[in-house]
Amino acid sequence: MSSRVGYLLVLVCAAVLLLPGAGAADVSSGMKIDWSYPEGPTRTHSDLAMWGNIVVAGNYDGFRVFDISRTGTDRLLVNYLCRGPQNDVSLWEHNGRLLLFQSIDTPQTNGETVCSQNRSSDTTACGPACFEGLRIFDLTDPAHPVYLKGVYTDCGSHTHTLIPDLGNNRLLFYVSSYPTQTGPRCAYPHAKISIVSVPLDAPETASVIAQPTISAPPYIGVGCHDITVFLAIHKAAASCLSEGQFWDITDPANPGTLNAVHIDNPSVNVWHSAEFTWDGQYVVFDDEDQTNGTCAANGFGKIWIYRVSDAQLMSSFMIPRPQGIYCSVHNGNIIPVAGRYILVAAWYGGGTSVVDFTDPTNPHEIAYYVGTTGRGRADTWSSYWYNGKIYANDITRGLDVFNLVLPNARYGETWDHLNPQTQEDLYTFSPLALLAFGAWRVNGAPAP
Repeated sequence: MSSRVGYLLVLVCAAVLLLPGAGAADVSSGMKIDWSYPEGPTRTHSDLAMWGNIVVAGNYDGFRVFDISRTGTDRLLVNYLCRGPQNDVSLWEHNGRLLLFQSIDTPQTNGETVCSQNRSSDTTACGPACFEGLRIFDLTDPAHPVYLKGVYTDCGSHTHTLIPDLGNNRLLFYVSSYPTQTGPRCAYPHAKISIVSVPLDAPETASVIAQPTISAPPYIGVGCHDITVFLAIHKAAASCLSEGQFWDITDPANPGTLNAVHIDNPSVNVWHSAEFTWDGQYVVFDDEDQTNGTCAANGFGKIWIYRVSDAQLMSSFMIPRPQGIYCSVHNGNIIPVAGRYILVAAWYGGGTSVVDFTDPTNPHEIAYYVGTTGRGRADTWSSYWYNGKIYANDITRGLDVFNLVLPNARYGETWDHLNPQTQEDLYTFSPLALLAFGAWRVNGAPAP
């Protein structure tokens, strides 16, 4: 999201008033529910991360941990209350120890040391004692999280991007934030990111090691909303609110923010997030519309496809169905499958969408699922492909898991973990891979 709790409350309330009522039914094409684990409407669900069979689903009141190798209610290992909007999450395992990281961008009373279950801990009146930034948990026993450390970052952490720097036995985090005047040391123009270093053998000693300046015109240089890195090609796609950027991250502790490739597109309302194709040829930037208007009238809220080599715009795309008042693509990733570019993305009131842009000049939707709640249409925050299924965290509905049921839908490369904003490996997919790569599926079953 490109603002804080206030905007989200407006979004949810508007969705309740303007979208279909309790009698509405889920609508879909090419997708079906595999299983769901709802929790609402009292929670605001946010981002997802996966490690093996463990799925962590963030929400504004904490996070839920699932074991997807289990069935039924046994899948939920813990519903851990630790207030800290947005509570975007990522995971990393080192020597058998699983670590969980969370972004906190709403001031918390004593939040650096206390994991409050109380929503009244959100405050702007606690002065220097207010905490915003990155929280670190030990999740080695997934049913019993242990809070290790809070690292304060200026203007908090709206989102974060994990960069494994294993040669130096550490993780780096690019912390994205921007000035809202709500926390300490959070003043305009805040044209920077924070880099947090987490020593893998001593995560409790994590600290901020740098605050690189963002190179952009004054009206843009307030910070970035989200950053996606592709380690194999040493590039970052930074969504810096009113401008997209490419950075050289050959030295990840010193990203080339001052020598950025600038992408200025007045048809993008808010640059929200990005996804690289797995061959490194193209990137999809996502637009989060905040004009509070109809999709057809404002034209915002699309995906925009750019060529990485020269930042050339190839095309844009909007899903072809009503979405309510916010026509916005949110968080997604690209399926690592041979011979095709296929984006999975959350689209708020538009649900989860699957877009084929194998021809980057001609993207088109091939599947979708729009869920509902007792209050109307669902509001999907994050949708990601992971090992043959699509996992969606919905603001009001909770966790949904989908199967693609398209003819000849291949499930793609198998991963052992997923932090969606951290793309690690380059897949070039040789002609032989078109025959040997992945498992072909027809209507959910292996093809003969």
